[in-house]
Amino acid sequence: MRLPFLALILTAVLARAADLPPAETQTLLKNLQEHRAKFPSLTADFIEEKTTHLLSKPLVSEGVISFQVPNKFRREVKGSSPSLTVSDGAKLWIYYPAFKEAELYTLGQRQFFDDSIAALTAGLNFQHVEQFYTCTAAREADGGYRLALTPRSGGMRRMVKELAVFVDSDFKIQRTEATLPKGDSVITTYKNQRPAPIPTSTFDFTPPAAAHLSQPLGK
Repeated sequence: MRLPFLALILTAVLARAADLPPAETQTLLKNLQEHRAKFPSLTADFIEEKTTHLLSKPLVSEGVISFQVPNKFRREVKGSSPSLTVSDGAKLWIYYPAFKEAELYTLGQRQFFDDSIAALTAGLNFQHVEQFYTCTAAREADGGYRLALTPRSGGMRRMVKELAVFVDSDFKIQRTEATLPKGDSVITTYKNQRPAPIPTSTFDFTPPAAAHLSQPLGK
């Protein structure tokens, strides 16, 4: 009985030893910001696994995400439940091809909505990340890092309890794990990353003529 108990203690000690002190965490955040400044545009394939207490099996989807500092992004989910989310920094579109439904959100109208989008993109570009999250970091066995981002505001905590971001030794994002308030989770793994310039048209969107348009935040 003693050996398993000692093993647990040793595991806990080693886990704590891997945690970075605040000064090293700040250095890591600076390195991540400099990496994004060096590669301001990024396109990657992703696989996303959603686990919810409402379903017995995880929902798995694949897609492509394109991102450009500071706030332009395009996220296309493929498969049986496709969707497209596009933002040019001023407007955000969400389009559901299967239902021909398009939602338009004009940024700058609702502070909470703007902060939510800024918080989500902060987890990708790490600019102003400490404005929205309390950050801790740990070194992984493979030489990479794990950042635990805990939302500062109550409004954000109602959306996500914690966002864990895993980066490799070259500061490229490998995986994110979002823990949601009711115990649900979303794990997104990125692959085939292409840090190349992205055409401006990538972040433009015009809904098809047959699509039903709504503006949930109003005009």
